[in-house]
Amino acid sequence: MKSDKGLRMLGGEPLVRHAIRRISDRVDEIIIVLGSEEQRKAYSRALGKEAELVVDLYEEGSPLVGAITGFKHAGGEYALISACDTPFISPEAVQLLFEEGEGHDGAVFQWPNGWIEPLLAVYRTEPSLRIALDLYEERNLRLRMVLRRLQEARMIPIAALRALDPELLTLFDADTEDALRRAEAFLRADWRTDSV
Repeated sequence: MKSDKGLRMLGGEPLVRHAIRRISDRVDEIIIVLGSEEQRKAYSRALGKEAELVVDLYEEGSPLVGAITGFKHAGGEYALISACDTPFISPEAVQLLFEEGEGHDGAVFQWPNGWIEPLLAVYRTEPSLRIALDLYEERNLRLRMVLRRLQEARMIPIAALRALDPELLTLFDADTEDALRRAEAFLRADWRTDSV
């Protein structure tokens, strides 16, 4: 996109606010990890005090670096990682991730081919931070490797998500101009956005 994805407008409000609203009842705190101080200021103007805004601890912009930063600021035993450009996250899917992850090292949705969704997953904060730091030292910036290295991460079949969200809108990523237009169309059509 030609501008910051999270601040693009969708239905008259920043895209990131849709994601915040979808998860806010299922979490104790919301931390948004940003790439720069300039970006932090822009989000502060848009969101006020809706979330804690922190800047990446390292210069390499990657989901792994964002996760390290978020884990270091998180106060809970478990942390949900979600992208800012997923406006239709199912609160029930978030609840399922927390329920499946409890007593384990995390939980993530897994496709039949083994592919996992690390940008919508629950991580046990302490071991995940340790593993993420090891990966960073190895220069391996793939977030999915945190889940792969956790001893007891629960792999939830994507069918369980589909049972809650038949269209899988939870995973809809408004990361292109075309996807943002489709998200607007979903909102205009009231495409299950109240129940997803």
